Amino acid sequence: MIDPTVGDRIVVRYRLGSADAPTGGPSQSDVTGVLSMADERHLTIDRDGEVVVIGRDAITSIRLLSRHVVRNSEIRDVERALCAGSDATHREEIDGWILSAGGSTPRGRSAVPVEFNAPSAAVPEIIDWYDDLDLPALALLPDRLVRPGRVTIDEAQAMEVLVAEAPAIVDGLTPIDVGDRLWAVDVEASDDALRAAARRAGYALHHTVTVGELVET
Repeated sequence: MIDPTVGDRIVVRYRLGSADAPTGGPSQSDVTGVLSMADERHLTIDRDGEVVVIGRDAITSIRLLSRHVVRNSEIRDVERALCAGSDATHREEIDGWILSAGGSTPRGRSAVPVEFNAPSAAVPEIIDWYDDLDLPALALLPDRLVRPGRVTIDEAQAMEVLVAEAPAIVDGLTPIDVGDRLWAVDVEASDDALRAAARRAGYALHHTVTVGELVET
């Protein structure tokens, strides 16, 4: 699970009845809103103007949401534009997957399913393509586009795709024009400082992806 950053829209599920949780109702409840403050003990959430403070010891799950409704077709469009904008030196398309290699970023070195129902049956051919280049077969999987278990990857790492209406400059990020008056960047989920800096610059979560080495099953 990716930890939320101030400015994220999230759903928090928490236990009722603890010292730091709101009281009343069933044993658990959910709050959806924008994270406005976080420390070691509490999360403060703005729920349409209402401030809700929840103790971390009461939280059972946190789920990140895009700031606006995002259709799967929009994720595919953004992914295709980001692949085209990477600095990959080799690129191929196989059965709805874009394969990139030779780039300086994970996206520029990975295979990405960009078409509807891009088949997992293409994985052996994808692995062979990278083998011919003497490179590991990495895959970047948009979490909403790939059913769990359909494609297997090792040493998976989470990343975020953030978008903004202007190409705000943030050290360590290169915004790509993805159409519809949007600019997008990839940010590693483990880099909390860069994630926070991107959000301060006006970027917001569009969708999440998982990166790892493809395993032929």
